This record gives sequence, C-alpha cells and structure tokens, in this order.
Amino acid sequence: MKKLILPPPAREARNEQWKLRAALVNALSITLIVTGLFGPYINPSSLGGVSVIERSVLLGMGVILHIFATFLVRAIEDKA
Repeated sequence: MKKLILPPPAREARNEQWKLRAALVNALSITLIVTGLFGPYINPSSLGGVSVIERSVLLGMGVILHIFATFLVRAIEDKA
C-alpha cells in the first residue's frame, strides 16, 4: 500500500517542512504564553473569570510547546 503523503526527496525541502512545523508549534506557544500573561488585561470581559492557576497552566503549556518546537528544529539535516 502506498503512503498518502511521501516525504520529499530533497534535503532542502525536508528541512523547510521541519521549519514550518516548528514555526506552527511556536506560534501556538506564543499564543498560550501571551494569553496566560496578558489575556485578562487585553480583553477583561472574556478572560476576567480565569484564575491565576488556569493562567499559570496556559503559561506552562506555552513553555512546553516552545521546547517541543526546539526539538522539531533538531530534525533539520546538515549539509554533508
């Protein structure tokens, strides 16, 4: 059975795919960090009822996603 999505044969294309994946995960991490730190100040009506513990969880999840993005970038292949 053939794979639905085949990896590209060129190293540069594979590296770009890894960078795009890492950028997406990093964008999600930035969103969570900013929401955890500044959410109630930006939009008090929607996040006014969010407790400090919930905001800390959002911040922690953002940091974890950022660390995961750094691991994704490690898959980039060096020039040989």
